[in-house]
Amino acid sequence: MESMAAPLRRLHEEGAWFARAVEIRLLHVRTDAMMRAAAVDLLMALEHHADNRALFHRFDEPFAGADRGWAARVQRLVEQHAAKIEAVAPAGIVVRPLGPRAAAAEETGRGFSGLLYEMGKLLGAPLEGVVVLLAPVRVEDPLVFRHELSALVASPQLGHVRWIVVEADGAAAADLVRALGPRALACECLVDENQQQNDLAASGVASVSDPPVALPAQRRWRAPGAMPDVVAPPRLNAPAPATDEQLRAAGLSPKFVNGGGDALKKLVLGAALALRQKRNTDAVALQARAAALCAEMEMPREQILNVTILGGYLLAVGQRRPAREAYTKARDLAVAGAFDDLIAQTELALGMLDAVDRLPAEAAGHYATAGKHAEKAGIGPLAIECWRMAGQLTLEARLETAAVDCWKRALAVAEPMDTELAKLTSAAEVARALAAVCRKRGLAAQADQLEQRSVELESGDAPAADKAAAS
Repeated sequence: MESMAAPLRRLHEEGAWFARAVEIRLLHVRTDAMMRAAAVDLLMALEHHADNRALFHRFDEPFAGADRGWAARVQRLVEQHAAKIEAVAPAGIVVRPLGPRAAAAEETGRGFSGLLYEMGKLLGAPLEGVVVLLAPVRVEDPLVFRHELSALVASPQLGHVRWIVVEADGAAAADLVRALGPRALACECLVDENQQQNDLAASGVASVSDPPVALPAQRRWRAPGAMPDVVAPPRLNAPAPATDEQLRAAGLSPKFVNGGGDALKKLVLGAALALRQKRNTDAVALQARAAALCAEMEMPREQILNVTILGGYLLAVGQRRPAREAYTKARDLAVAGAFDDLIAQTELALGMLDAVDRLPAEAAGHYATAGKHAEKAGIGPLAIECWRMAGQLTLEARLETAAVDCWKRALAVAEPMDTELAKLTSAAEVARALAAVCRKRGLAAQADQLEQRSVELESGDAPAADKAAAS
């Protein structure tokens, strides 16, 4: 779609200039959640640009917590440097190891800077420098982030290092770009809303004036100048078309295969376009048709998803009661089909409505149910967020013991998770909330342990007990 292709082309042009113009110290890219992954991948691909003479290192760690993610970045820098040594060796390029410096590095911003300084001495020709790509998934304090980034970019010891900063939730580095003047480059990689509407319109969307969808029993073909609904003639040596039973055995809806899929796509895109164009009544009507079509095609998961989307549309246009009815219907359908992941999603929607209506106890019940089903579905990060919200809302309802139980459940989900995945969740916040309750109750030792655990979760470290057992 042009709405996404155009900003990526623009980013590629700016990135290519950054690769050539080594006097530019900073490339600042502002993007959004939809474009972030593609933007970061495109920027990392600049390492292979014909004019590039630097090694690229990428860091997605959140700029949050007590150490602001520097401990994890130091470890990642050491690991990436070792990987680069092997990656460039087949081309006859020599990059020497960090050696004892790696183990001795402080797990701070200063330690990160020190390693970058040392790396400048370890690069063999034709390498001339390092590019650090910072794309934190979250920036807790934009002012501190800008201050520490400014210190790194301005450091005279890091003249061989250039910087790419990708922000999807703000523009903390914008002031630094202005301060650097011609030594900085700024680029926006955002979905073009107007072009997106044009893309949708060009894709053949449905209209409310279209007649109801009539699904044929089999594929149809219209010969040039022929009357409608002529059965397609068999091709020579062509395999026999699949029967309805064969399609069902393969997990496919015969009605979806025989025209329903195209009709569903047009309805969904038509509803999305209508909502963007503020044609609220049309948006709701088309999305309701899409949900009904899924039911006709006997596609329960898709029906639940489209009813949930309908609830979101109704909420967006201010129809709160019909939105609740849609979410409730979607939840009931998910329960009937035993779709744990969809039960979790619909319970989250109902919990959100109750939270907005200032019904914390009711909202907490929905979030707790969502947490249970997210666990059953094996979606750990979602379960943690559900239990965190359930605990917070239960605390607002002045049920402290129940809140503690919810938060303990969240931490229990986080314990077996991969440390890199766990640090991207709200588990660290849960540990801090539990620590605050323990301190309030005079349980200082437990509070200290939980605060230490929050630091470990945020940095991606294994628990201290696990480290001790391993040694």
